[in-house]
Amino acid sequence: MQPSEVRDRVLRDHAGLRELIERVESLAREVSGGERPQVRELRTAAETLLSTLLRHMDWEDRELVPALADSDAWGPERARRLSEEHVEQRQFLGGVIEGLRDSQRPPMALAASLIDLAQTLLIDMEEEEAFFLDPDVLRDDVIGINVETG
Repeated sequence: MQPSEVRDRVLRDHAGLRELIERVESLAREVSGGERPQVRELRTAAETLLSTLLRHMDWEDRELVPALADSDAWGPERARRLSEEHVEQRQFLGGVIEGLRDSQRPPMALAASLIDLAQTLLIDMEEEEAFFLDPDVLRDDVIGINVETG
């Protein structure tokens, strides 16, 4: 896969994730506001978001990390950083999943944690797009630095 294709796939995935995040956040706000206590619907939407997110991260580990590593002189550092972030994110998501599956957890507490999750995910995606997905980072052409041409 070309670097631009990897970038385009990640950006498409992020667009889909944003839709799921918006759905979860909207339901969580409704539950926390007492407008519509659809806790089961919220849990289902959150499970869908989390499973989609974990599959996306697995794909990034297989495709984006190697593309970053080969991108330029800073590529290996970017790849290492993304891999470390994914380890931390998976640990964080494990806690979210436990809370989601805890049937004794009060709906308001669940809603609050999912609102926080939604905001965290949106920030993480913005940072990932800025740092790892810049077209100048994931390029199909090779650029030589300080190369003289004749």
